[in-house]
Amino acid sequence: MQQSEQYSGKSTNGHSIAQPAQAATSHGLAAMPRPASGNSVSRRRFLACSGCGVAVPYLISSRAWGADGPPPSQRITTALIGSGSRGQQIMAGGDRVLAVCDVDAKRREEARQQIDALAGDRSCKAYNDFREVLDREDIDGVVIATPDHWHAYMAVAAIKAGKAVYVEKPMTLTVREGRIMAQVVRRYNGILQVGSQQRTDEKFIRACELVRNGRLGKLKTIKVMIVARAGKNAGPWKPQPVPPELDYDLWLGPAPWAPYHKDRCHYNFRFVSDYSGGDMTNWGAHHLDIVQWALGADESGPVEVFAQGKRNPDGLHDAYYDVSAEYVYADGVKVILGSASTGIRTGGVRFEGSEGWIYVSREQLDAEPKSLLTSTIGPDEIHLAPESTAGTHMGIWLDAIRKRSPRLVNVPVEVGHRSTTVCHLANISMELGRKIHWDPVAEQAIGDDEANQMLWRAARQPWRL
Repeated sequence: MQQSEQYSGKSTNGHSIAQPAQAATSHGLAAMPRPASGNSVSRRRFLACSGCGVAVPYLISSRAWGADGPPPSQRITTALIGSGSRGQQIMAGGDRVLAVCDVDAKRREEARQQIDALAGDRSCKAYNDFREVLDREDIDGVVIATPDHWHAYMAVAAIKAGKAVYVEKPMTLTVREGRIMAQVVRRYNGILQVGSQQRTDEKFIRACELVRNGRLGKLKTIKVMIVARAGKNAGPWKPQPVPPELDYDLWLGPAPWAPYHKDRCHYNFRFVSDYSGGDMTNWGAHHLDIVQWALGADESGPVEVFAQGKRNPDGLHDAYYDVSAEYVYADGVKVILGSASTGIRTGGVRFEGSEGWIYVSREQLDAEPKSLLTSTIGPDEIHLAPESTAGTHMGIWLDAIRKRSPRLVNVPVEVGHRSTTVCHLANISMELGRKIHWDPVAEQAIGDDEANQMLWRAARQPWRL
């Protein structure tokens, strides 16, 4: 199915999720532990840990909070929703992981056994339906590591159920989903952190502080390189039998019904436009988030977007690849994005100004002149390191839950929404084949009804936001 057939211009009506009749909907507020004291980690230790857990499986334990960790009465209980490749990397975090939820019975059982082995007990229970997890009053927070098309629906339900939320990037599948999430989090004073962990990496913090404090003089151009792949299923395909361990209808959820094929599911969902925006939203959500941060545009965005890319004419994997994009911000700064499938590890961002340049990636921080790297950020200048000193990106989220403080999260919902919007606009521009003039205040394409219809997609019944 072509992407243009999936969008709908329907506006949102209300913000509650419509549940099937048999599903429980009485979500009480989870009791939060008392705020912790004396568990802070030094800035030096925070910076040393800031890149931990990016690509290797880990489970946040009490060790993240100090030599002995918090007392049992202050430990956070969490659940993991989605135990695929990314879910298995980040696991659930927390001082006690009480539940794992996945529509694939084999994967959820593997995850449950791994969590129990790490915890040294059998306290983790496995669920097929995320709503059963949200009905548990003894769970403080949930980690959502599902395919992108589920993020907004699960996050909204979790916030309304009184749970804190850690949601993987990209935060949403559409622009308007992000605005609804931001409204719900604000209304319920919820705690939500987006998994854009580069904001907890010393290299990216340092680069953005230098840019924000004018060390490059007049900022002119920002060049972004992302990893972008074509997927594997590019030719004719036939439906396959649904594996007995997979609840395929619940896997599809709000997405359009489509016959099962193994190349739709698990990590391959990323290359199907019904469920994701391809690597434009996968890696773009990381590096364009850094662009937004360096520009001080966490509540704004570009005013012009033009993007181009390729897509497979046949096959399941129809997300754009070999993408390029050009963004213009209101102050005249131009952002030029390119992509490659080989020859790069994780991509990066290069800031170019009248007084030099700075390049940052997960592997390195470089600059010209080199003196930029040792420039001191004064006490009265802009500092971007997280207020929380809890260590890892996940640790910061747990610290916010422990202290019942939404402001402590490192990538709050509004930031995640704005950075993801930048990615969505590129995909919309590619779909339309033209430049989009964007109003970041109204969050509307100017004079372009067709583009505005693509800010939202209708959900398959009975799901709705």
